[in-house]
Amino acid sequence: MRCFEPMATDGPERTKLSRDEHQLGSSSRALRMPDRRLRPFLQREYVGASHEGLKFESWLEPPQPVATLMISLRDPLRTERAELPRAWIAGLDDRPEIVDTSGRHTEVDLKLTALGAYALCGVPMSELTGQVVPLEEVFGPGVQFLPEQLAEAQSWNTRFDLVERLLLSRLGVAAVPDPFVVEAVRRLQVRGGRIRINELAAGLNVSRRHLSTRFRAQVGLPPKTFARLLRFELARRLMNERPARWADLAAECGYADQSHLNREFRELGGTSPAQLLARRLPGFGTVGDGITFVQDIGEGRT
Repeated sequence: MRCFEPMATDGPERTKLSRDEHQLGSSSRALRMPDRRLRPFLQREYVGASHEGLKFESWLEPPQPVATLMISLRDPLRTERAELPRAWIAGLDDRPEIVDTSGRHTEVDLKLTALGAYALCGVPMSELTGQVVPLEEVFGPGVQFLPEQLAEAQSWNTRFDLVERLLLSRLGVAAVPDPFVVEAVRRLQVRGGRIRINELAAGLNVSRRHLSTRFRAQVGLPPKTFARLLRFELARRLMNERPARWADLAAECGYADQSHLNREFRELGGTSPAQLLARRLPGFGTVGDGITFVQDIGEGRT
């Protein structure tokens, strides 16, 4: 049985608070829109999340066409690969990840657009592709004590204020992406990844080679792989919003056929479309128990 508490507010900054209880445990969320100066760099609002009494061992993180900046206020997260730093940033990746849910977890979770991450990090995003990097290695030693500061803060408003000040300070050193890369990202997003890269390059009056080189440096993945993640994201969103026949979903999302759709879900999501939908948690997240990745899925980066 699921019990959902509607949004409350956390003081004058209007951070929205909610709690979701269901048979697999409970979670709390805090949401706040960022400062307008930062909105072009962020995929969504600031999110604070806390999970309690979870009755499963792991959750599944499929790859997304965004970069992640996360700060743990309590126990650090652990994946199949390693224990993560308490404050980290991860570039784009085309591999799914299994995250351990044991312990006490409360995090600030930010999703940066691909070019927003390039601007705020000030380094080629190809250096962060498939990597989880301690935040201080990218933002400098000034963030060393940020996890402790957030843990000691008395409200989510205060926590988001601290994070926001950090991001605003990065605007002074923001890198500027190439205009044709900005336009390439926009066209890929508008089409949900359903565009051939030769066609994309021709429409931008650049060679495919030049587009791929600059795109990979500033986004972190080649345009073909980025398009692949956008199609996968579109398919996941549509199947959650309005489940349909898998063949129809494949056609709508630009896959050659249902078999192509199934292969992409197994490679990017670790399981079939039907199983991924069945594993979806109330509110957000996906149960990862029983999913084993037998190969490193990184061929699309070449």
